[in-house]
Amino acid sequence: MTEKQIEKIKLSIKKHRAALTAEKRKYGGFDDSVGRRYYISDLYMQIEDYQGAITYKKWFDKNFPDDIGGPLLSLNWSIAYFGLGQLIDAKIYTIDTAFQNVYLHGLLLDREISRIDMYEHGYDLLGFAKSMIKDCKKVSTRPYLDWLTSFIDTDEYKQPINRYIALNKLLKYENNREKKSELIDCISELENTNKNRKK
Repeated sequence: MTEKQIEKIKLSIKKHRAALTAEKRKYGGFDDSVGRRYYISDLYMQIEDYQGAITYKKWFDKNFPDDIGGPLLSLNWSIAYFGLGQLIDAKIYTIDTAFQNVYLHGLLLDREISRIDMYEHGYDLLGFAKSMIKDCKKVSTRPYLDWLTSFIDTDEYKQPINRYIALNKLLKYENNREKKSELIDCISELENTNKNRKK
């Protein structure tokens, strides 16, 4: 990427951030139906400005505390933290990426993927992963992919992901409302435990 292209992306970041700020100033909150808050993260990743990406993440978390994001956003955070050498956070958001979409890492590493018979929360997760893998590969670096190859074979990664899959397998065929609610609570607890590991 040329210096001119990098400057163009930096200007685009400023433009989109200014638009969000103006929206909050005018309405007291955000509508952001066009998804600027996600696109800004992608722009930081395009120019490998990992410090900028994480500084933006802190603003994002403060201003959109209930926004669970998505697999590409979690992947962005994990790659940015890895690029900054912050491996605890890189692991947290790598696991979070798998919680968002269990197929993504396998596709990212060009592994053969089979559909898992589990509850998918109303989405075709494998189809969605395939539709976004090109964008995921654009932001992934060789050092991150080498690290990811090793990390996904560790118990630190496999235990929460296998637990997540097991819970969603049970959830798919559970018809009792109370038991279904308990399983959903267990999944939420698993996700929150991962996110809160550093606290």
